[in-house]
Amino acid sequence: MSDKQYLLGSDEHQAWMKDYFFAPRGIGFSEPGVVGLDSKEFSAYNVAKSFYQTYPAVFNLKYISEEVGISTDEAKKRLKRMYDEHLIMFVMNPAVAVYGWGLYYWVVKFKEGTDPSVKEKLSNWFQNKDDICTGYEAEGDFDYFNGNHMRVLDNLLTDVIGPFKNMKEVEYVHLCPIRRDVRESNVNMWDAPGDGYRKFIWPQEQLDKLVNIQDKLDATDLNIIKAINGTTSVSDMLDYDVLANLSGLDADQMKKDFSEICDNRRFIVPMIFVNYMKLGLTKKMYLVRLFQNVPCYRKAQIVDMLSYNDNYCDIWEFSDSFYDIMLCAFEELCDVEKLKIDLESIAEIEDIKEASSKRQFRRWVARLDEQNGFWEECVFTDDFLQDRTAPDYKCCKVSIEEE
Repeated sequence: MSDKQYLLGSDEHQAWMKDYFFAPRGIGFSEPGVVGLDSKEFSAYNVAKSFYQTYPAVFNLKYISEEVGISTDEAKKRLKRMYDEHLIMFVMNPAVAVYGWGLYYWVVKFKEGTDPSVKEKLSNWFQNKDDICTGYEAEGDFDYFNGNHMRVLDNLLTDVIGPFKNMKEVEYVHLCPIRRDVRESNVNMWDAPGDGYRKFIWPQEQLDKLVNIQDKLDATDLNIIKAINGTTSVSDMLDYDVLANLSGLDADQMKKDFSEICDNRRFIVPMIFVNYMKLGLTKKMYLVRLFQNVPCYRKAQIVDMLSYNDNYCDIWEFSDSFYDIMLCAFEELCDVEKLKIDLESIAEIEDIKEASSKRQFRRWVARLDEQNGFWEECVFTDDFLQDRTAPDYKCCKVSIEEE
């Protein structure tokens, strides 16, 4: 073996990274350049996001009609009903790393015997904490799995985690910085291996079972969602002539720009989010720790292997953390015990923590708490100019002890 092969940055040493569209964060990643979220390249998404609640025709009804086998009027009526009943939401996942944010998930565990009222109060605080972009309340080996995209790590540590981490009821808070975002809400992200990017991953047998265990979405509804999320290109997802009529912008230019940032440069993944909570579904969450001597490339290979199991609706890979992988699957739709057994058969896995989640706070800053009248409200703060020393700086006081 030549000396060159021992060099950290040599082509031979890091050739495995070429299997991924973006090299995993922390392993030679370089930014490909970005455009602002309010730039013209985002016009198609921004117009569609602003109008789809009342104008479902922003979606490509002709394409949906042909894929599902229903009339365009029927497709439009069903999309409107699904939104009005808060069963779906049009969202996007941005590749935050190329925008200068770090993406940090974090796990919280209460001590045994903690009063349930403490969890209720902290959950409400999390729900209303605008810095948090995604979050899950859980029962089991841990109590929360929340996420923030932050430009400044101190903001997360001081303004989000700092106010509650020293509560006497908290056993631990562990950061899980995202190394690869592989799958979210049954849609493959930019870090999916091979040609999996933007593929809608929801097994047909699960969809068939879902139809039989609830009465809010039927097979046609699910096929509409599948058609929108399953377009090969975002050029087929929206009706750009409708967007042009609504906005006064050029249809062809919007289509070209949106395809460039989604299909080619992979800055965002637009998708229909299914409100699984309203369908009575529970997410089984597996927090996986590998042995410390497992090298980076092998961890990536294990995640790749797991990504080919369509039963997982969410897959994240972590770096610089006590834990390495988070996997989620719907308890009511697949054999979660078999998934656990399969995970335990992987020699590199040291430990698996399990929890069940019936409550999600937000979907990438879009609030999911319709019970409080905040469905789809999007507020996000990452104020790196906050004065932490200000005398009126308030912490989260939810302990059962009186202050």
